[in-house]
Amino acid sequence: MAPSGSDPGPSAPTDWNRPKEGPPVQLANVREHNLATLLGVLAAAETPLSRAELAQATSLTKPTVSRLVEDLLSAGLLTENTPARTGAGGRPGTPVALAAASVVGLGALVSADHVAVDLVDLRRQVVATASVPVTHPPTPRDAVVLLSDLTRELLTAHPHDAVAGLVVSVPGRLSPDGQRVRSAPNLGWDDAALGDLLRAAPGLAGIDVTLENDARLAAETEVVARSREGARDFVLVYGETGIGGAVVSGGEVLRGRHGWAGEIGHLCLDAEGPECRCGRRGCLEAYASHWALARESGHAGGIADFFESLAGAERHDVAERVGTRLGLALSQVLNIVDLPLVVLGGYFRELAAEITPFVAAELEARALAAEAGDLRVETAAGLAEPSLRGAGLRAIQPVFDDPAAWVRHSATRGG
Repeated sequence: MAPSGSDPGPSAPTDWNRPKEGPPVQLANVREHNLATLLGVLAAAETPLSRAELAQATSLTKPTVSRLVEDLLSAGLLTENTPARTGAGGRPGTPVALAAASVVGLGALVSADHVAVDLVDLRRQVVATASVPVTHPPTPRDAVVLLSDLTRELLTAHPHDAVAGLVVSVPGRLSPDGQRVRSAPNLGWDDAALGDLLRAAPGLAGIDVTLENDARLAAETEVVARSREGARDFVLVYGETGIGGAVVSGGEVLRGRHGWAGEIGHLCLDAEGPECRCGRRGCLEAYASHWALARESGHAGGIADFFESLAGAERHDVAERVGTRLGLALSQVLNIVDLPLVVLGGYFRELAAEITPFVAAELEARALAAEAGDLRVETAAGLAEPSLRGAGLRAIQPVFDDPAAWVRHSATRGG
């Protein structure tokens, strides 16, 4: 994505806290590359940096850094702090930092029980959140009205110069072009033209809109959470009402040709098994998902409430069934992608203490990776709504991918 009103660019990388090792493929020349490098260094820095410190961190010359900083200051992407002396001699340097409120991104989430929007600033911090509960899954048009109202509320309450984009997390499978929700059983949606509806909404006019699967955004958030420990290769399985997943290799979430890579919930465990909501039979979702357990038990509450309602042998039996089926599916995934780590997210994270022994037993028995001795099962970072957080991070990322576009955008509007 680029500044509002221009064509969206390629999907963003997922490790947002790491300065880029080389120019993203969409950058056209050295200056654009250097602008992106400089902004990435400032984004990763814990404190403001002087021009001299930026030159040292980027290996660029001081005159080059000075010109780039002036461009970014003029565009409103940076602010200058009080001059400070960093060494024993010489003139004080003037530290610069990201201008938090200049450009904002909007991360949104549509679920069966609520719709929410986060406003994220250039520091990748959530400035404000607006959310509204729903008593039943919203229709696509209802979801658009709610998203438009929440977005307008946030943008009105928080001054900003520009909007980098809106990324909407959806619990479903998207069309290959990313414009339609092909299937979202949790919402009751089938081939919903959500992208077109959002772009036509009055409150969202001129804002670049991207749709994304909730599990993929949760995986991108997990990449950021694990970046400091260097864990950049894993399989995430994500439980909400259904079961989603993602394969992460080298810090990148694999998409596949149609954007459907990682759909672990629809891995077939038994061709003659129970019918899944996707219309096929024997999917993992038909055995181990919240909706499958609710269908079988008649329990109307959440998955945690369902487990709390169980006791003794019955509770153990359900945990064994869920964990065993999940481990069976994951072992097949690991035998294909050969990764050393399984991350349990969503409600699987909440149930980890009870289901992990059964997951691990299946992996030990069936996954070839277990022979290497380094196969692990861990829980995801404890964010309340990781897909919403991931949507906000993705929404602000275009500024860091191509800051030159924002410098040009600022110049055209007289910024």
